[in-house]
Amino acid sequence: MSGDGGRVRSLRRGHGALCRAPLLAFLIACVIACAPGAPRSAVPSPTGASTLTPTLTPAGARLDAYLSGLAQAGDLRASALVARGDAVLLSKGYGAADEASEAPNTAKTRFRIGSITKQFTAMAILILQEQGKLRVEDSLCQYLSECPQAWRDITLRHLLTHTSGVPNYTNFPDFPALIGTPVTLDQLIARFRTQPLEFPPGARWSYSNSGYILLGSVIERVSGQSYSAFLQDHIFAPLGMRDTGYDTNSPPSPQHATGYLKAHVQPVYIDMSEVGPAGALYSTVEDLYRWDRALAQRRLVSAAALNAMFTPAISCPAGGCALPSDQGYGYGWFIAAESGQTLIYHLGHIDGFLTYNGFSEPDGVTVVLLSNLETTAVLGDSLKLAELARSALPTASAR
Repeated sequence: MSGDGGRVRSLRRGHGALCRAPLLAFLIACVIACAPGAPRSAVPSPTGASTLTPTLTPAGARLDAYLSGLAQAGDLRASALVARGDAVLLSKGYGAADEASEAPNTAKTRFRIGSITKQFTAMAILILQEQGKLRVEDSLCQYLSECPQAWRDITLRHLLTHTSGVPNYTNFPDFPALIGTPVTLDQLIARFRTQPLEFPPGARWSYSNSGYILLGSVIERVSGQSYSAFLQDHIFAPLGMRDTGYDTNSPPSPQHATGYLKAHVQPVYIDMSEVGPAGALYSTVEDLYRWDRALAQRRLVSAAALNAMFTPAISCPAGGCALPSDQGYGYGWFIAAESGQTLIYHLGHIDGFLTYNGFSEPDGVTVVLLSNLETTAVLGDSLKLAELARSALPTASAR
């Protein structure tokens, strides 16, 4: 599910070194040639304007030329959106969403987003905090029945920031054999409940999908709703995110992209309940842009809560994060210093999909890149798109 489970894999392309880390070690990265999809002329504005025009500017043309070249070379099959503040520069699909139907990717194509899911899990915790139903400094054991003694010092904040010490269940040797098995959150928790902590809570950082499974359980227990229903009612519906939700095991094509390891090769089957609140959501580039703008404008919860979300809790260990400029991990986001900006981003990786969502402050450059091909160098391509957007509009307003 995750694009950064603690082990970093380096890829290289002409514009520099690229990094991502896999969830499933047995997924294979290969190359496929795809034709670019049809352009879109506008996307709905997340901030009240009727439309935005992303494709008729020199900046949009430069971005499209870059991505079209990658697609024609067989290095890209994806949907991309690039913006600066409320100005959408590009919103377009490239390559095939599904080989069987030959349907193209578009800005409306749905993709599995893997660990980008964690952003929404973290926001659900903050919403419950704003409702007075919990605090991030609360002990996990306040919300978990039969809490192990070893977990008594773990807070919700430790889970949010990957500093709890709870071992990552997706790294367990038996996980590959179990990924097709339907499971409840309680059953997932049972897999790591008796495992010793890797370190005392708060002592250091180590990426753990287990922590976000525990947060999902807390959300359900405190809210009285299912995880998916809570997100729908409190995040997706208020922000107009009509193409985002908890994925099904066999989503309809071509509305939903099909994931590929290489040409004509689909990944092993995974039951979405196996990754749940740590990685089971789907979305589109346009919906994730709506989400990013809401966060940049400090909507949904208080500015104080969002500022905490974007504050690194503890430095990543050497090689633990994806970028050399990473300053650490907040609540569901990595925070880095890139090009004189604060970059707030996350990667995702799940069975045939690689994804990136990130925006920078204060210049408001936003890049969403969702790929249904495992050879796409998502991180490096996303950084290049941000560079092009930034150089094309040096005086544009970020807000």
